[in-house]
Amino acid sequence: MITVAGPFALSAERLLVLAGFAVAVLAGWLLSRRRGQTMPVSRTLTGMLVAGFISSRLAFILLYLDDYLIEPLSMLDVRDGGFHFPSGVLAAALVGLFQGWRSPAIRKPLSVAVFSGITIWGLGLLSLTQLQPARPMLPPISLTAMNGDSLNLQTLNNRPMVVNLWATWCLPCRREMPVLERAQQRDTWLNYVFINQAESIAQIENYLADEGLDLDNVLLDASAVSGRLLQTRGLPSTYFFDAEGNMTDVHVGELSRATLNQQLRKLR
Repeated sequence: MITVAGPFALSAERLLVLAGFAVAVLAGWLLSRRRGQTMPVSRTLTGMLVAGFISSRLAFILLYLDDYLIEPLSMLDVRDGGFHFPSGVLAAALVGLFQGWRSPAIRKPLSVAVFSGITIWGLGLLSLTQLQPARPMLPPISLTAMNGDSLNLQTLNNRPMVVNLWATWCLPCRREMPVLERAQQRDTWLNYVFINQAESIAQIENYLADEGLDLDNVLLDASAVSGRLLQTRGLPSTYFFDAEGNMTDVHVGELSRATLNQQLRKLR
């Protein structure tokens, strides 16, 4: 089933971070209350979360600064999911250590809270890894080209592939399409394929003409079977395949130039 990812695509991993934070706040509050402390540990935990969020974003921007400088305002648009997790962890830890040094009374509840949150996050991540099904191979599905001809998706797998599932009514899809258009013109070492989900040729042609987009390999999937076979969780979804048809990664939600180049670096 195809759903809209919306402006923020919350992956299971990010939801686990939020769940761990919630458990940490609860554990810290319960222990502080039991010890009769007035200083809320939740304030320190919130500061750690904010510091981690900002630092991980800034680190990612620095890693892909050339991409962001082309459109500087895109640095503020966190919908692309561009974060550097290790930098965020380091910043959060430093904030926690500093607050513990300043206020010895919160050291124990803060330590218990952080340990509880990390435990929940780690167990959740382990369960997710164990339960997550194997990534599907590039499916041999028959799709319709813009000229009406039938085409098997696997015939385009003579080199690495980027497969984008999209629809004209999906606003994040529309926002990321110029980025993918420029990438298709630039990255001649791989194939970009745009599989439209259950719309007509006329709808697609009108959209491309109105937006002034010149895309190759635009294919129609009238029954949205590609979304089911690729286990799509929302639109837009972008899949990365090597030249043997093995899926190397998937990005759910809007891509920026920086997050696309991050995935392409892995694919190379």
